[in-house]
Amino acid sequence: MQFGLLLLCAAWLLPGLVGHAPWKGGDGEHFVQLWLLLQSDVAPQAVSATPPLYYWVATTTAWLTSPVLALHDGARLASGLFVALALFFVARTARALYGAEAGWAAALTLLGCMGLLVRGHELNAFTAQFAAAAIMLYGLASLPQSARSGWALGAGAALMLLAGGAAEAVLLLALAAVLPLLLEDYRTPTARRALMWGVSLALLAGAAWLAYLATQAIPLARTLNLQRWFGGAGLRPAFYPGILGWYAWPAWPLAAWALYRSRRQWRAPGIVLPAGALLGLLGLYAFDAHPSEEQGLILLLPLALLGATGLFSLRRGAAYALLWFAVMLFGFIALVLWVYWSAHDLGNPARLAARLTKLGMTGVGELRPWALALGLVVTLAWIVFLTRVSRSPLRPMLVWTAGMTFIWVLLMALFQAPLDRRLSYASVGEVLTERVPPADCIQTYRVRSQQRLLLAYHSGRQFAPADPSCNWLLVETRRREDAPRIPAGWVKQWEGARPGDRSDRFHLYARQRQ
Repeated sequence: MQFGLLLLCAAWLLPGLVGHAPWKGGDGEHFVQLWLLLQSDVAPQAVSATPPLYYWVATTTAWLTSPVLALHDGARLASGLFVALALFFVARTARALYGAEAGWAAALTLLGCMGLLVRGHELNAFTAQFAAAAIMLYGLASLPQSARSGWALGAGAALMLLAGGAAEAVLLLALAAVLPLLLEDYRTPTARRALMWGVSLALLAGAAWLAYLATQAIPLARTLNLQRWFGGAGLRPAFYPGILGWYAWPAWPLAAWALYRSRRQWRAPGIVLPAGALLGLLGLYAFDAHPSEEQGLILLLPLALLGATGLFSLRRGAAYALLWFAVMLFGFIALVLWVYWSAHDLGNPARLAARLTKLGMTGVGELRPWALALGLVVTLAWIVFLTRVSRSPLRPMLVWTAGMTFIWVLLMALFQAPLDRRLSYASVGEVLTERVPPADCIQTYRVRSQQRLLLAYHSGRQFAPADPSCNWLLVETRRREDAPRIPAGWVKQWEGARPGDRSDRFHLYARQRQ
């Protein structure tokens, strides 16, 4: 059983982390920050508005795996590492609050959250905050157990500071100070010593970090990620509550059930701690001037803890409803994916194949044996799992999380390569590699910085946006925009975009030879 659950976690974590270029969006944005760091050879906090912990770890994983993996693949392993740390510590927290059986329940509930699936598999600096918050919650849960348990609270706060969660670290430390007022378990001498040790460690690490930043003349607001709390005119206090309906499914219904069941006996650590953390974070994030799905990962932690205890008290009808909903939902999605595979690889149904071609999918009508073999193995494994899963309180969440894992692995098996061509700038970089000599530089006009840096990475060419002496010019236009007027002396060599991209179009010009 334990080995099977570990295998499920590995099957969730690994597919999608490697084997594709940086994709447009958050994946590409964070890779650009990392590449800037590596190119400039300076401290991460001086290059990026995002604090340095994630980039330190991503640089390390990229260096360790450089003999076998590309830079972007090796760096993306950092996200998997931080998600694995969060899983480990949320399981430890559940064991401390609810007992040994609740550890796997919390881990499965967290893995089953829909919002974590994509964000946990891309280059995402917020996964460092996610892991640090999980460590801090474990420190809070274990304070009454041992005077030495404060290490997790203090170490988690220090990591949170390095990860850009200064406000979250202060909030959780404040929650630790309030817990003795609400819970008798936190009034013991052991809990007080553990709390003092944890807070002292956090303050010492924070003072050392701030002193280092001061000596390097690095702006504190950027490094501590304080710009999130500036610009109050654009506040969107309903953003995070608004996305939790799908983002935290199915953890939030289980958490709501746990709170309802404990409404008359709420003064227990297993209720007060995660509920207090959730309410505190929602209150804090109401003042977030730059809300995002990536930042919302931390909200999944207290919901997963509450959901773990709710899972064990779930009534039989509700448990069967969740189980069969998972089977039918993911079975239907799998059927849809196989239909799309048939259209992509076999050209049948023809109308759907034509639609895929119009959307920019490459290689439509070409059979890929390895994709077919992997997809069949994954589907067979899912069917065997459903026939062999045994009855237990974990079964509804186990089937749900295994179903999400099955769909994700099937998607990567059947469509990772076509999606890579569709969502990355590698194809445009290949064009630049073929047409621009290695010694020449490329001047750019209206090319946004993220696209410019990704094209430079994929093509290996030197981009000099403001250098008029370059013999090549790359222009970017948006949807429905006409190509700008180019001065005499330039000859268009190519015009195109990423496969299926209707928003960004590139125009490549060469200086006319005299």
